[in-house]
Amino acid sequence: MRRNIIRVALVVVLVALGFGLYVLGKEHNIFVENKDIVVDGVEYKSANTINVIVDDIELEDVKKGKRKVAYSAGPWHRIKAVEVFPDGTTREIERKFTLSPNDTAVINLVALFEVEEGWLTIEQAER
Repeated sequence: MRRNIIRVALVVVLVALGFGLYVLGKEHNIFVENKDIVVDGVEYKSANTINVIVDDIELEDVKKGKRKVAYSAGPWHRIKAVEVFPDGTTREIERKFTLSPNDTAVINLVALFEVEEGWLTIEQAER
């Protein structure tokens, strides 16, 4: 009897460990776009090139009207964006977000700088 309880407990622990490793190792597509966007009836225009880092993956410069993709594992992510103005000054912002195993993120850089909400769109993957 005791032997069966230990075996069942080991199987449960191995299943939980496998699920945890799956969630932590699942790679997500994180799309970063520098395009015009309308949030709550207000239009925000893309004007400058933005240097982006997603989870220590540098996407280099995302030019006006362009979209790039970062592939990053794990549920917790961080984006850091630096906008360079024509006169040489910069502004920087950093945000954190969480994704479920089947999620794909679309981040609009213009909204990231201009509004608190609406900069992140999470899409469920089709099964």
